[in-house]
Amino acid sequence: MPFVNAQAPITSITTVPATAATGTTYDISSKTYNWGISPNNSVDYVEEFKTGGIDYAYTSSLPGQVKIRRVDNANVTGNFTLVWARTVNTASVYNLFPEYDNNMETFFNTNVTTKGTDNLFTNGSATNVNNIERLDWVLNSVFSTPVPEKIGFAIFERGNSGGHDPFCIAAITAVEWSGNPTAYGNIVRVTSANYGDVTGTFNFNVLKAQYPQNLVYNTNITQLIGGVFLSLQSLGIGANQSVYGYSLFSDDLPSSATPADLVDYTNPAFFPTNTSSGGLDLAAVTGIYVDKGILPVRFTSFTAAEKQHKVDLKWSVENEASANYYVIERSEDGSNFSSVATIKANKNASGVNSYSYNDDISGLSGNKFYYRIKQYDLDGSSYLTQTLLVRVSNTVNGLTIYPNPVKSNLFVTMNSSKDQKVKISIFNFMGQEVVNKIERLSAGNNSIVIDAVCRLAAGSYHLVITDEAGVKEIRHFIRK
Repeated sequence: MPFVNAQAPITSITTVPATAATGTTYDISSKTYNWGISPNNSVDYVEEFKTGGIDYAYTSSLPGQVKIRRVDNANVTGNFTLVWARTVNTASVYNLFPEYDNNMETFFNTNVTTKGTDNLFTNGSATNVNNIERLDWVLNSVFSTPVPEKIGFAIFERGNSGGHDPFCIAAITAVEWSGNPTAYGNIVRVTSANYGDVTGTFNFNVLKAQYPQNLVYNTNITQLIGGVFLSLQSLGIGANQSVYGYSLFSDDLPSSATPADLVDYTNPAFFPTNTSSGGLDLAAVTGIYVDKGILPVRFTSFTAAEKQHKVDLKWSVENEASANYYVIERSEDGSNFSSVATIKANKNASGVNSYSYNDDISGLSGNKFYYRIKQYDLDGSSYLTQTLLVRVSNTVNGLTIYPNPVKSNLFVTMNSSKDQKVKISIFNFMGQEVVNKIERLSAGNNSIVIDAVCRLAAGSYHLVITDEAGVKEIRHFIRK
């Protein structure tokens, strides 16, 4: 199957600096490694970029997960972390700007240009190599749009002007129940000529260790960041076709490969374990970018509360100019959903709109129900929220969190004696508050989702919920 040549160089980016969420220090071999320690702790998030004269914006409302696909080879066996980070060095102190994270899957689930991986697919030598054959970014829920030419993925890479590394990419068009890709769209090859340079030069350290050991300094590099944009259309996605994310592959993927050949990353005929040309120094930028003229609705909250066999569903959204309507869906098994109501959108472009619906379940026999909202845009695009589990008849006392360990969103169920606001805080192992938000509870059993957890580094955390009377409920969880 021929490769499609439809790549657009990114010509400029708009980044939003933020302070690293945590600060970590450790010593190895008389050297000190400072991660996210002031004053060298600014992290640059790519919020917008320009290509072909069009402005594209990052959509935090379409979250996903990174999955690293490894196959052991002659040089690397096991789970290694090989990354780079922007740095300011002295003789024995390495000041690395981002927060510490030695889990490559969580390390990449963001939109940051100041960190990445070195030689992503190289495994044909003994120096700075991985055993990675494929990198997947998988959406948390299915996405479709009638304008695939205006929505797509941005890939950024550390390198030299005119010398960025080639790679292959394909959109995921089907997944199995656990999120593993089962089908792909067109295979697209990106060459060094397809990149645009978007930053000046910076100093970076390359670090490596076997997971979960502390990362150790390897070498120092001064390079810049380049980027390329690939629309869903260029990846073979048609209007209103479901897409689940994308996968990256080494440049030595044979030209005879078809989309079906991409599914089995353990097949050495298409994923050789002696790759010498896979030196992609990928920046940690994953997600979907959208033409700013058609930005999708962003859900800022979604809660559910049960009392006397009625479920009070509430959600808030912003950037609603393109929204048409919302469909509330319910399930008793978490898999088979049916529509229970349709709510027209208010179409408020600038502010935040809030909605509610009271679902009467008194005629149903189950003791737990699953809810989600499907939002439709005027152009026919659709988006599904995360699913909330609601337990009925006060079957939940106190506070329950799930899943634990958690990889993406943390779900919370708790019983409230009255309508009230609560403060939700998450603290890391050093006692630093890394999440702070306010949620409104209704009298009865409440279900809420904390989507900020997907941005946290792997590690141990405490969830603290404080009610209006100052009473605290504390739960421990692991971000894996």
